[in-house]
Amino acid sequence: MNTRILVLPTLCLGGAALLLAPARPAPAFSKIGGSLNDTQRDVRVFDNFLDLNANNNVTPTAQMPGYLGVELAVWKGIVEWGSQLHGDGTGDPLNSNLLGNGTANFDAFWAGNADGIGTTNNNIVSSLADCGGGGTLAFTETPISDGWRIRYCDEWNWDDGPGTISNRFDIQGVMCHEYGHALGLGHSNVNGATMFPSVGQGQTGIRSIAADDTNGIVCVYGTASVTKPHIVATVASGGSLTIHGSNFAALNNEVWFTSGSITASGSDPIVKVTGVSSNGSLLTVTIPGAAGPGDVMVKKPGSGGSVLSNAFPTDLVGTFGNPPTTAPDISNVSPSVIDALIPGSGQSITITGSNFLQMTDLLIDGTPIDPLAYGVLDDNTIALDMPQVASLGSHSLGATDGVDTDEFFVTVVAPSSPKLQWGTGDALNVVDRDNGLTIRLSGTVGTVHHVYVSFSNTPSVNGFVNFGIGANFSDLTNIGHFAIPASGVFTLNVPTGNILDPGPGGLTLYSQSFQFTGPAPFPVSNVQSIFLTQ
Repeated sequence: MNTRILVLPTLCLGGAALLLAPARPAPAFSKIGGSLNDTQRDVRVFDNFLDLNANNNVTPTAQMPGYLGVELAVWKGIVEWGSQLHGDGTGDPLNSNLLGNGTANFDAFWAGNADGIGTTNNNIVSSLADCGGGGTLAFTETPISDGWRIRYCDEWNWDDGPGTISNRFDIQGVMCHEYGHALGLGHSNVNGATMFPSVGQGQTGIRSIAADDTNGIVCVYGTASVTKPHIVATVASGGSLTIHGSNFAALNNEVWFTSGSITASGSDPIVKVTGVSSNGSLLTVTIPGAAGPGDVMVKKPGSGGSVLSNAFPTDLVGTFGNPPTTAPDISNVSPSVIDALIPGSGQSITITGSNFLQMTDLLIDGTPIDPLAYGVLDDNTIALDMPQVASLGSHSLGATDGVDTDEFFVTVVAPSSPKLQWGTGDALNVVDRDNGLTIRLSGTVGTVHHVYVSFSNTPSVNGFVNFGIGANFSDLTNIGHFAIPASGVFTLNVPTGNILDPGPGGLTLYSQSFQFTGPAPFPVSNVQSIFLTQ
């Protein structure tokens, strides 16, 4: 067992001089050997402090919900070593200190209260009625790989803060120092560092770790990994907790909760939900009945500090942090001026923005579009085959998550030349003759279009039309003539009959139209084909 102690300054107690002087000069921080693995991140308190001032703080701190007194002071002491701010970092009213600035690949987890002092590997903080003199304020018993135990010497006067104190010793600051030992750090010879080996009454500066302390923890655990899960907000609603962040695994995440009750000193105190899936930035779990206010943490598959997120606060009923906007947001549609008919299903409209993976419906003028007409390519891109609308002009494309809808207005115009579409209009345009055939025509509103079909794609050309079908007019059948309505698109259904008879083996049937307007030759549409089956 390796015991590390925090003592009074030499000016207060001369007998402590031997404890303050290292055997030889050290450059700055020192290490005691070893580090905590990812199964040793829990911290609990067994509150047996005799000094009433250790529990006289009854002012809650928003970012440490559910705890007061010595528990709150200890919690604030450990989060100072975290990889980043704990929540928004508030909770210490002194010295403009934001809690959590270790920058290392390490984060502690607040696990609440234990029912006893535990052993030297149960990660429990408690007091000892009398440490036997010698100027020792507190000490850490550190087997390191299997955990630790921290004892406060109760012959001294303790104060749980959170503000300025006098004639007493600061629980929060001393906890920050002692937890540094639990992490694997020895004493520092840098005066002002949290790991400097002594502190006086009323001194609160060691609540905030200094650059030398940061260098020490980074030396032990490495710099916080860029792949480390990262929590930015927690939102509780209806018995579930939604966690917003990044770098969550797709499958088999664990979500850790602080226990809502006192836990046995020899037990694993963390309430865990396992097998949680995520889209990488969002996961939702049912709040376990055993959970209480405190920290939440996400662990993805694997081992080491890089698989554990920062610890983040939750009271299990409200919102902490600023949840990223999850509602779909359309930033652009290209093209934004769209022909009334674009033959084929080539996903000709590209919608860009954000949060499209949260979308429940894509809307045109408030009405859901058939999901077969579009594809969500990723969180930022949708490919859309523009649906037919009731009229030319401005129309709203909307993306909704069922709660919020974001709109982008597009303009539908008549095409500059006649357009024709058979069936789906795509490359695999196979049609059963028994089902008839849908034809769509588009052009200038009010113009008349003459539609022809042929089993030949040999051109037919004269002074009136330049067709790409019809075998020089020897194989042309007129389907009819139709005026383009206000929508810019006319739809007709060709019934079954001899004209659609493909014969025993099936044939390809071609179609084209011309617009009866202006001087000859008249404008002609594109050629489209279908393969007719029996």
